[in-house]
Amino acid sequence: MAENELQHVHTLLLQLQDVLREKFSLESEIEALPANLREKENALNIANSKYLELNEACLKAKQEATSNSIKYDDAVRARTDAEKMVEKISLQREYEALTKQIDEARVVENALLKARTASNALVEELTGKLEKQSEVCDSLKAEVEEERAKIDDLLAQKKAKISELDARCDEIRTEGVSDDIYAKFCRIVKNKSGLGITPIIQGQVCSGCHMILPMQFVNDVRLGTNTIEYCPYCSRILYYKEDEEAIDLTDFESEAGDDFFAGAISDEDLDNL
Repeated sequence: MAENELQHVHTLLLQLQDVLREKFSLESEIEALPANLREKENALNIANSKYLELNEACLKAKQEATSNSIKYDDAVRARTDAEKMVEKISLQREYEALTKQIDEARVVENALLKARTASNALVEELTGKLEKQSEVCDSLKAEVEEERAKIDDLLAQKKAKISELDARCDEIRTEGVSDDIYAKFCRIVKNKSGLGITPIIQGQVCSGCHMILPMQFVNDVRLGTNTIEYCPYCSRILYYKEDEEAIDLTDFESEAGDDFFAGAISDEDLDNL
């Protein structure tokens, strides 16, 4: 790749970087959008579950209240019938037995009256809670629908913008960026916080990761003798700016040690970015 051609590709990649950075930022925003909706949906699901539990408890309480009311009416009827029979008997033994039966009926009647009163009170209490929980569910449902409508609107706007950015990427690519370089560059920009191509600063330092680069490698980048060059430490694409000053190497430490190629990025590593 000739020097002028390589500089042209670098210029195109710098343009692509701005477009891709905005595109990936929008995609991240799209991923984060449903978070609030999920929270509200979870709250609604919990509220609905609580409503169903209260409703089931209320139905059981109503059934018990109905049963206690029937039992109480039966007990009252039994006591009343027994009291009417008192007037018709003449034997003392029968009178005593019937009187005992009436007393026992009153005890049962009083117990059933208390049970009926308690069950009716429980029904009233649960009915009130059920009404309040229904209001909570309705309110949360309205919030979910409002949030979903808001998200749908934002999604439509952001996806439309992404489509525009994709079109802009295609325009730039047609000016001289190969499919292979574009695919790698997209992965680098996405994985490296929006910075996929960066200059060598102070003569010998990658401005992306601030690692010192071997001078021969820097010369290759400066002269454009090879194709696209990738930083061996952070994998970003490098280009040289003539107006950068040389660096005093005593001010930096290279994490790669003396052997530059020990930390070099292989084609396979680039493919996995």
